[in-house]
Amino acid sequence: MVRAEDPVTYLPMELIALGDRDHADMVRAVTYGRQSHKSETDSQASPLMQREKGVAYISSQDNWRHTGHYEDVGLSGYDPNVYRPDFERMMEDARQRKFDVVVIYMLSRLTRQGAVEALKIQEELARHGVAIVSTQEPFINTSDDNPFGVAFFALIAGLAHQESKNKSKFIRDAFATLKAKGSHSSGPVPYGFEAESVKVDDVTIRVLRPGATSEEKLGPNSTPADNVMHMIELAESGVTESAITTALTEARANTPLDSLDEESAKARREASRRRRKGGVSDEADNEWSSTVVRRILRDPRLAGFAIGPSDPKTRRRVILRDEEGQPVRPHEGFITPKRWYDLQAILDGRKRERKTDRSGSLTLLGSWGVLRCGLCGSGMTISTVAGTYVCNMRRSVGAVPRHVVRVTQRDANAVVAVRLWSRVSSLDPENDDDVVLLAAAAERFALQGTDPEAAAEMAEQEAQLAHVRHSMAELYADRDDGLYEGPTGRQAFKDTIRKYQQHEARCAARVDELRSAATVATRLPIDEWSADSENGDPLAPGGLWERWDVAQQRAFLSLFVDSVTVTRSTSRRGTTFERTDGRLEIQWATPASHEDDND
Repeated sequence: MVRAEDPVTYLPMELIALGDRDHADMVRAVTYGRQSHKSETDSQASPLMQREKGVAYISSQDNWRHTGHYEDVGLSGYDPNVYRPDFERMMEDARQRKFDVVVIYMLSRLTRQGAVEALKIQEELARHGVAIVSTQEPFINTSDDNPFGVAFFALIAGLAHQESKNKSKFIRDAFATLKAKGSHSSGPVPYGFEAESVKVDDVTIRVLRPGATSEEKLGPNSTPADNVMHMIELAESGVTESAITTALTEARANTPLDSLDEESAKARREASRRRRKGGVSDEADNEWSSTVVRRILRDPRLAGFAIGPSDPKTRRRVILRDEEGQPVRPHEGFITPKRWYDLQAILDGRKRERKTDRSGSLTLLGSWGVLRCGLCGSGMTISTVAGTYVCNMRRSVGAVPRHVVRVTQRDANAVVAVRLWSRVSSLDPENDDDVVLLAAAAERFALQGTDPEAAAEMAEQEAQLAHVRHSMAELYADRDDGLYEGPTGRQAFKDTIRKYQQHEARCAARVDELRSAATVATRLPIDEWSADSENGDPLAPGGLWERWDVAQQRAFLSLFVDSVTVTRSTSRRGTTFERTDGRLEIQWATPASHEDDND
């Protein structure tokens, strides 16, 4: 760049008399080359070709000798903030009159910043007796051999600048188009994925799909795709991120760094070391971190979604949405959107219940959210004490003291089954409370019997609805924390919340539509359930309840019951069944509130 201490006068440009100097028998010529990208190809823009053309031109001139070469590779001539070391060295040597002429391939190699910047460079060189010659633009020659060269100089400089502006706009527009379609346009391919180019609406985009898998268990020979699925399954089963990290490290599973080429992996490690304090873990090739595990499990691309800008507060990748707020989903994911939404709920702590207990066993009431502690409201699970359900709060939380609430599995199961079937067999269409329960059970029964495709869509829409509402709550909290201040921040908030609200309205409407379609003309087969058992008693030995497995019993229970609350024992009188009967309170099902859903 031209030095600030050397003022530019903008006098009419004068031609440089190369023959009128002390060493008139020789013209000292240097070459300068520049290329924005690091590629040594045989193209006409390559640094090697630029140099060869310059040297050939110098050799063709009488009394000219090539005395030096300057070159900047991988550096832009358009960005004024880019420092070009060899260009600066060349300008300093010109000030010391070490050469007489600079030979360039084209004026755009010298600068793309427009006519003003080009004129500054030319006048700075002319002030020290240095001319400029272009091998590919004969009319650019500021020596006295070409009186018209100066006249064309500013024109060509302006054209070079405009070309760069047009090129930059084209690139920006192209990236915007690719981004809108969800193309993976930049950066390394996410861990576990591979990329391929496909054509969508006459535009070629890069889409992701899961990489190769193997039959290997978690370990050195498992593939990145294997490891991603292991992480998902562990998280779904309730394993914490830190425990997943430990499992991956102990199994010596290949890390994301191992999937990069050597140069990229080295750069990533060095950047990581600069961000963190030193430690032996920085050198461990197979050491995982909770941050990496969390980033992988939170990535929307696991479900095939395209990603938008990261959340400014959490730094999480968020789902890219179109102008109507709909998720953009160009990729092939590891899991379905419904499963990904559920996974995020688990990671957020909003969905803790699992189908099985920690031991892996399946019980009627434990560990799926239906059995609740009457003191703290937490879900109860099976205990290490055989045959019991338990809530074990090991410390005080607010006004709730530490406690242990325990109930025998056999008696709790029996009490719930007796009350359930007693209520079902005595339902009265004339009773207002029974009408409410019948309506709720009919709706749930209809949804259980929905065809698989509609059921899958219902589950996904409900999961999307829960996720977008959670995202909206976080967005409002971020605004209250001052993360969206100023005109730009407020506009970004408005744009994002508008898309969320549009998507919420669509999901809620579709859920209502699917629910209504499923419940039309649905009838509960209560008579068939009762007639299936001897003497109409489903609880009789060999009856319907006994023949059902636990999953079927749970499905039936969920039609009529929202939750069962267990209180502490207050009496030792009576049988264990009677004492348990006094401790359990059943919250019967109520129909879904569509008004609340759309609030």
